[in-house]
Amino acid sequence: MEIADSIKSLRLASSFLRKRMVHCNLQILYQCNFRCTICDFWNRRYQELPPLTVQQVKDITEKIKPLGPLVISIGGGEPLMHGDLIEITKILSNDNFPVMICNGWFVTPENAREVFEAGMREVSVSVDYASPEKHDAQRGKKGAFERAINALQVLHANRTNAHQRVHMISVVMDDNLDDIEPLIKISKEIGITYLITFYSNCRGKKGSKLSRSDISRRLMELKRRYPEFIALSEFIERYSGARAEGGISPCFAGENLFNIDCQGNVSRCIDRLDESVGNIFKLEIDVLMGRLAEQVRAGGCGACWTSCRGNIETLMYGRKRLRSLFEYRHIVKDVPLLSGV
Repeated sequence: MEIADSIKSLRLASSFLRKRMVHCNLQILYQCNFRCTICDFWNRRYQELPPLTVQQVKDITEKIKPLGPLVISIGGGEPLMHGDLIEITKILSNDNFPVMICNGWFVTPENAREVFEAGMREVSVSVDYASPEKHDAQRGKKGAFERAINALQVLHANRTNAHQRVHMISVVMDDNLDDIEPLIKISKEIGITYLITFYSNCRGKKGSKLSRSDISRRLMELKRRYPEFIALSEFIERYSGARAEGGISPCFAGENLFNIDCQGNVSRCIDRLDESVGNIFKLEIDVLMGRLAEQVRAGGCGACWTSCRGNIETLMYGRKRLRSLFEYRHIVKDVPLLSGV
């Protein structure tokens, strides 16, 4: 198993060097127990759509095999609401590297250990405010902050291999800049690492919560002080320019990353669900990739600078790639298991 894993890692590294497809966002369902103000997946339009079945996930993994191995980000909705998450993780981990972002509400010692035993590489729990009241209000659920912090502790304690990671991740917005340092300190106390993404309102009718234009300088100050804050420097540094100029173009979503929703519809990214190039259950992967490539050549959107796009493009096309590759080691390096695990 370790040899097979090493081979997968080398193949993924090769894809990065050759600037090929490396990342897939897979929305296994849209259902969620929260009503977050920065998300609209809890609206009826999405809630009535059924989740992916185990067989459909098997079909998807076969279809995307020519592209792989890929980092597959299991998302939703809330992934832990899917009754077959463990089986889905096992299927995806055979040929790929599954990771997951969740809200932490449903995490238990039992399912935490099961998901890591199934092959999950890393789990991030989303926490946007250091104040329980502010976090709960944004999530629309009392007790959300307490559950999220507990989930981070439980996940960290129940990893089954040192290469598995647990992160706290925050969406940087217009009203939580002062929360970032306290959240980094909480991550440090737990023994985990801290990541960020930048808010995007490119999908749906969400209001603007874009952070201040000096955010890059403020975040880099924190990164220099806290080794637990492991976001790539150039990803952080480019945000202020993106904020001032209305985005970063060209966007390579569709060339280096893509999205598959719980109906099998393929699009460049999660913000472009309404611009699907076709359904993976009906079309061959080379046809879908060709259509995505056409969208990339056509240009257009470059407005967001979220972590999935930003980290990949920083590593592949950044001005300081050697520094970014060195920093990336700290995101994926082994973390010793807790005593007794």
